[in-house]
Amino acid sequence: MKAQTVTLIGVNRASASIGLALKASPLEMVVVGYDADRARAEEAKEIKAIDKTDWNLISAVSKADILVLALSAAELQETMPLFGEDVQPHALVLDFSSLKGQGIALANKHLRRGHYVGVQAVLSAAALADGRSTVSTAQGDMFRDSVFCLMPAPQADPKAVETAVNFGRILGGTPYFVDPHEYDSLLQGITTIPGLMAATVFSTVNQATGWRDILRFADLPFALTTAPLQDGAEITHLALNNKQATLRWLDAFMNELKEIRRLVEQEDGELLLATLTDLQYRREKWLHERSENNWVEIPAQDVQSRSLPEQMLGGWLGGKRKKE
Repeated sequence: MKAQTVTLIGVNRASASIGLALKASPLEMVVVGYDADRARAEEAKEIKAIDKTDWNLISAVSKADILVLALSAAELQETMPLFGEDVQPHALVLDFSSLKGQGIALANKHLRRGHYVGVQAVLSAAALADGRSTVSTAQGDMFRDSVFCLMPAPQADPKAVETAVNFGRILGGTPYFVDPHEYDSLLQGITTIPGLMAATVFSTVNQATGWRDILRFADLPFALTTAPLQDGAEITHLALNNKQATLRWLDAFMNELKEIRRLVEQEDGELLLATLTDLQYRREKWLHERSENNWVEIPAQDVQSRSLPEQMLGGWLGGKRKKE
C-alpha cells in the first residue's frame, strides 16, 4: 500500500512528539513538517520526528492525507483562511488548537474540503510536571496513558472520526468525546487562569525590593508556577475570547486568595494546615484518577493486532484516494 502523508502545520514539542509516536508505530507514513520558524522544523527533522520539511504552507497542506494543525488559537484564526481551499477532499484535519468552538467555526467558514475533527491530547499524569517546551525535548511516549479528546464537526464522515480515534490510540491516548463549547468553558479554569496567575506571581516578585536576590534563589515551584508566561499571546487570546467567563473565574480565584489571606492574618495555623491538607488530598486523588486513565467511552481495541494501515487508513483513506 502506498505510504500515507501526515503533515504537521506548526512544529513544537507536542507536534514533534506526535511525529515520533507515528514514526515508532508500524504505520507506513511520511511525516512532513511546516513551520514559519524554519529552525524549529529543521530541529524536528534532526531528532527524526519528521521525514522532511516543506517551506510552502499551501504545498504542505495539499499533500496531506492527515493534516495536523498544531497552532495556537490566534495562529489558527490567521492561517486557516490561507489554506482552506487546498485541503484534499479525503483528508482528515486534526485541529489541536485550544479553542474548539472557534476551530469548528473557522472550519465551517474556510474549509471547503476534508473532514474536520477538533482534538486535544491531554498529557499523562507522569508528564504533568515536565515544564519543558523545546522541540528537542519531544518524546514519542509523551501522550501514553493520556486522554485523547475528540470534538468532530457535525458533517465529518463517521469513518474519518474513527480514523481520528485510532490516531489518538497510536499516540497512547484513550478516546473521549466532549462538546466543544463545554470544553472551551472548562479551558478558562485550567489554562487561562493559571496563565494569568503566572503573570501575577512573577510581577509580584519582580517588583519586590531585592527582587534580583529573590530570583537568584527561585527554584522549581517558582519556575513551574510561572511557566505559562511563555504562551503570553495564547493566554491573551483565551482571556479575551470570553471576557465574562474569564472575569467569573478571576473573581472566584480572588475570593479563594482572600480566604487564604484571612487565615494568615488571623494566624489560624490549624485551619490553614487543614485547608492545605484537604486540598493536597484532592490533588492527589485527581492525579491518581489521571494515572488510572479510566475515561473509556469506546470499547478498547488493540490497534497493533492487525494491519494498522488497513485498519487506520486503508479502509477509508485508501478507498477515498482511489476514487480521487
